[in-house]
Amino acid sequence: SMKGALLFDSGSDSLKEQSKTVLDKVGVILERYGRGSVIEIEGHTDNVPMLNDPIFTNNNVLSAYRAMAVFDYVVNDCGVSPAKLKCAGRGEYAPIASNDTADGRAQNRRVEIKIYNSYSSY
Repeated sequence: SMKGALLFDSGSDSLKEQSKTVLDKVGVILERYGRGSVIEIEGHTDNVPMLNDPIFTNNNVLSAYRAMAVFDYVVNDCGVSPAKLKCAGRGEYAPIASNDTADGRAQNRRVEIKIYNSYSSY
């Protein structure tokens, strides 16, 4: 799980330059431990509504674009095979903390990468 603030500016799906060194290391891990597995990249947001954005009309759309940005990076820059990857936007619907506080909202803004091997149920 990676904090959204590490990867993206608020309301953006463009990866921050400093996040790429972390994603490079993640790419190595995915190549090493992801062989024969399905890897899922999930984007998550808080429940603060998107306001007047022509592209990100809601949090679900933003989370999907963010998951795809990570997907594209690990494929294009880290060499992870897209055949073993899938990505999804989960929006605000799978919070790990309360959205009633700034700290909770920050925890909910994240990208999770899950590796499912043959022993996992997915």
